[in-house]
Amino acid sequence: MRPLFEWLMPLLAWIVVIWRAPSAFTTRANRALWATFAAGAIGLSTRPPRIAGFLESVTGMGDVTLLIKHLAIVAAASFLLDYVHAIHKRPGQERAARLRLLFTGTAVVVLTCVFVFLLPHDYTGAYGIDAHFGDPGVQLYLGVLCIVYAATSLQATVLFWSNRRHVPPGLLRVGVTCLAAATANGVLYTLYRIYFVLREGDSTVLDADGNPVPPTDPISELLPAVSVVLLVLGVSIPPTRALVRYFRDQYALWRLHPLWADLVTAVPHVVLGTPTSRVRDLFTFGDRSLDVAHRAFAIRDAALALRDDTPAEEPASAVPDPPEDEDPARTEARWLRLSVQQRAQNLPAPALPAMLDRTTGGRTPREEIAWLLTVANAYQPVRKAGTGTARTPRPSMR
Repeated sequence: MRPLFEWLMPLLAWIVVIWRAPSAFTTRANRALWATFAAGAIGLSTRPPRIAGFLESVTGMGDVTLLIKHLAIVAAASFLLDYVHAIHKRPGQERAARLRLLFTGTAVVVLTCVFVFLLPHDYTGAYGIDAHFGDPGVQLYLGVLCIVYAATSLQATVLFWSNRRHVPPGLLRVGVTCLAAATANGVLYTLYRIYFVLREGDSTVLDADGNPVPPTDPISELLPAVSVVLLVLGVSIPPTRALVRYFRDQYALWRLHPLWADLVTAVPHVVLGTPTSRVRDLFTFGDRSLDVAHRAFAIRDAALALRDDTPAEEPASAVPDPPEDEDPARTEARWLRLSVQQRAQNLPAPALPAMLDRTTGGRTPREEIAWLLTVANAYQPVRKAGTGTARTPRPSMR
């Protein structure tokens, strides 16, 4: 299990860093969030033995990966706190940011000085400290680390949870909840590590080469992994929500296109913008919600124009009376199909079936779009079957 965590966690973190790199050049909040994952990825990357060996050979310090990992943890926690403060938008942020920077900078200097001058360096690797949990220098080092990490994680948890109340229900709130859970899990991990260090003392077992054997503790391995996964989920859900909305809108445009194309051909003045093909719609990127609304409004405007085209007296043709239990959406689809055919022959639109007098579509734009999607679904089989074929008026024999 340990090799899986050693390689999988850094890989996951670096994927997020690369994915969110463009956002680092946008807002302050996005920049802080990207820096959080960058610092976390650096810290996690020290765990694989090959990378640890390379860093130790370059710096000449056998346990330098321990310091790099812990400094990265402190930096990631500080950047995450900057992120939550940026989205929380409380007054006096500039002064608070300077204080956080001073706090983090002081912690980094203290940890580095204690590590260099007070920690024993008789073992190589990031786990060399495990053989000296009872050493005063080690206890001071771990105490500073735990205080900094617990304080920043606790404050971030409180702010994320308070922000959650101001986010509407849905995927965005789930994302904020995941971020709050990730930082709360960080507090839990810190408390557990304090307990673990006090419980282990100097009881670490040494191997045949005299190096400490890392204690087998699944909880210490699992909790950081849970935090990373929750952070990734928290920042992935909002863009995933936008991606899902994009595909949903593209699918809606695909469903509406046959009905829309026929109607704007029959009533060309209702089209908004330049008409596009059904396939070309699929290669149009960006937010398509406005395009869906425009297309639905064009369909409804065309239907109203066709109603106005219905003759006041006896119509030249009409839609056969539908069964009483027929779906109103299918009735409207049949009427629209026949109206398109009539207009193609320069004939007036057929009389509107009585059932549609009671059909108002939707009372809101969202309801109207949903209704027209239902009509578009019913229009497809009508269009293919040729139901509602236009009837050319017979010439008078008198």
